[in-house]
Amino acid sequence: MNQDLLLHLAEAVGLGLGVALLLWLLRGFAPLRRVQTSLLLTAVTAGLYLVVKGAGLPAEATLIQVIVAAGVMLAANAAIQLFDVFLWDYVLGRRRHVAVPRLIVDLFNFVALTIIALTVLNRVFRVDLSAFLVTSTVVSAVIGLSLQDMLGNIIAGLALQIERPFAVGDWVHVGGQEGQVVQMNWRTLTLRTRDNHNIFLPNANAARQDIVNYSRPSPLQRLHTQVGVAYRHPPGLVKEVLAHAATGVEGVSAEPAPEVIVTGYGDFAIQYDLRFYITDYARVEQIRDAVLTRAWYELRRAEMTIPFPIRDVTVRTLPEDYEARAQEQLRREVFAVLRPLPLFSPLSDAQIEQLVRGAALQQYTTGEALVQQGEAGDSLFVVRSGKVRVDLRSENGQVTTVAELGSGEFFGEMSLLTGEPRTASVVAETETEVVEVDKPDLAAVIESDASILEALTLALETRMRAGAERIATSTGSLKERPLPQHAALVARIRRFFGVKSG
Repeated sequence: MNQDLLLHLAEAVGLGLGVALLLWLLRGFAPLRRVQTSLLLTAVTAGLYLVVKGAGLPAEATLIQVIVAAGVMLAANAAIQLFDVFLWDYVLGRRRHVAVPRLIVDLFNFVALTIIALTVLNRVFRVDLSAFLVTSTVVSAVIGLSLQDMLGNIIAGLALQIERPFAVGDWVHVGGQEGQVVQMNWRTLTLRTRDNHNIFLPNANAARQDIVNYSRPSPLQRLHTQVGVAYRHPPGLVKEVLAHAATGVEGVSAEPAPEVIVTGYGDFAIQYDLRFYITDYARVEQIRDAVLTRAWYELRRAEMTIPFPIRDVTVRTLPEDYEARAQEQLRREVFAVLRPLPLFSPLSDAQIEQLVRGAALQQYTTGEALVQQGEAGDSLFVVRSGKVRVDLRSENGQVTTVAELGSGEFFGEMSLLTGEPRTASVVAETETEVVEVDKPDLAAVIESDASILEALTLALETRMRAGAERIATSTGSLKERPLPQHAALVARIRRFFGVKSG
């Protein structure tokens, strides 16, 4: 066998083994995985070249030229990929924290490989590039006219990635479509809607449209919600109620605070624009739903009406005392709620009836706070239906749920009898209806019979001891508050209700 062929075969085998050993040693180096195929093919091509050259073929042979051209292109591709890892990923990405759009990287690689391919044609295959360029100009004109839409999308996509009006993950409104950007490629922009539908917008169309980005430069976005309230309610009070409804809703930003403005006088109602800020646009529908739901409850408790333009003609035959009977039924139901309370056990049925006449039925939705720890108050709440939880915040800010109250249970007795600020927060866990008894209701009863103060004080002390034991059991680490002496508690109740000592 030809000695040169054996030598070149040995060189080819050695080259292959060397590249294989290098790849094995660097197998844990992640960037190498992107170029290992090109390196292996380059080594194979170099080995073929050595073998063919050892066989005695002249350098001008077509096989030699093809092998050389393939080796150069493979080596160039591997070098460009290594360059990508070094410049785009390491220098700009990790060191400078600059996110270079993939479209720019691909365009750079395409131009570099095109230049190398033309050089190979000229140097290896001896192709006259001047004639080639003239021919390619004509071909390019024909192809350009045929693919002008596609080229327009590619150029528009390049412009979008350079200007970066949005990025993957942003919520945007483009061309009448709203969604989250999930992909940006050479030709199209892909949005995923709230219904989990993918919308593919050509880049050229997107570049010509107004683009609204809800995620940049800040995720803080203002929402508007229209609410109509009856004319008989003063706008100043309505604004307070609607603003309070948005405050504290999960997802609504505390700063800037919600605001309400009058936008017009409609046929049936004054129109109000409730404005509030959010930072998670992906949950915009859920947050708006929570605000509108809370607004209904707030308006209902404030006895404010949301009118509706519906003409309902109903012919009914009702007894003359229908309204009176309905009110009497409601009073009986409230009486049945208040009579079993241990706190009111010293009161007679007539005195309970007196409380019933001033008591109010209130409704709260899930997650709404009935009272907040530390706020002023002078009323007691009895759960008629639903369930609430009692949350206690410690000095270090830790919140502990110390109790859950259901139908027939009550809270707020200390505020009702002494005017003390709320000692805990109470939050509705389900749709909840409560009976509220406030200071003026009880004051009228005490004014007519001051002798019940002593019995009310004893009932309050019993309740306070049970509450202290429950808090100590639930929190453990929280300090127990010392209970006031009997005489001091009686004096506080007398002062609060303006009853002189007998």
